[in-house]
Amino acid sequence: MEVTAGIGVPEAVGLAAAFLIGGIIKGAMGFGLPLVTISMLPNFLPVEFALAINAATMVFTNLAQFLQAGFLAQTFMRFWPMILGISAGALGGAFLVSSANEVALGLALGLLVMAFAILTVYIPRFHIPRIWERRLGWGVGTIAGFVGGLITANGPVFVMYLVGLNLTRELFVATLALLFLATGILVAGSYWTLGILDSTRLTIAVACLVPALLGMKLGDLLSSRLSAQAFRNFVLAGLFLLGANMVRRALLAG
Repeated sequence: MEVTAGIGVPEAVGLAAAFLIGGIIKGAMGFGLPLVTISMLPNFLPVEFALAINAATMVFTNLAQFLQAGFLAQTFMRFWPMILGISAGALGGAFLVSSANEVALGLALGLLVMAFAILTVYIPRFHIPRIWERRLGWGVGTIAGFVGGLITANGPVFVMYLVGLNLTRELFVATLALLFLATGILVAGSYWTLGILDSTRLTIAVACLVPALLGMKLGDLLSSRLSAQAFRNFVLAGLFLLGANMVRRALLAG
């Protein structure tokens, strides 16, 4: 039985579960929804299909987070060089999706997820001097935009850079939301132009907002009740296992 074109009941349940879990993690940590969903969706959907849905939902979830976080003018005025970089990189990454091999994409996704989990545990805290912020911002934005256009999960690039700026928690969350929003708009627009995202996939993405936004609410509540360190370790372990499974599937398929 199909719920809509290309999506049956099992796939619909899988989509709801993936976006609920991803929303919980995003609500608790401020980021991570695309990373989680793109780790889970290729287990029951084609990679290109999963990327299209992920890109579209990024726009709406991060718009909600950005408006809720505040600091609208402050974040834009400070980080506009990154947004310019994202614009340049996202177009290049999105263009390569159409010609990329699904096995290679799956392998790249899995390795990115595993690398993010490992780096989050072992990377030392570092500081980026304010004088270098804008110069580095353009380069970081370009790299993040390219990764976002190719696999829609560029959170690790943003997070490592923003950690080096030693932002307050409130400004950190607001800035992430702005950068993810810019990425989502650019990537979704590029995917639409290339035919990767169409009206059917956009409709599915809008439906996925229900579990995603519910998950974000639950994650916010959960983070206030659990030890931050315990929750962080649980999330990183889960992401690493998901990434390892994607690498395994890609190697077997290849």
